[in-house]
Amino acid sequence: MNTSEDTGARMESARVEVERMQTKLHRWAKDDLGKRLDDLFNLVCDPDFLLVAWEHVASNRGAPTPK
Repeated sequence: MNTSEDTGARMESARVEVERMQTKLHRWAKDDLGKRLDDLFNLVCDPDFLLVAWEHVASNRGAPTPK
């Protein structure tokens, strides 16, 4: 069973991993303007990126809008 403590730790771990990868991508793109950042699809499908993305979407001001 997942507890909120497990979920909080998982969320924090995901945030750290996503920030680490975003920092790398930013540095690579900045250092070489012609660089191709191939295989970004794998990042879009990565569970950490999806978890952090969901957190962002759920926290948006319009998120609680009724259907």
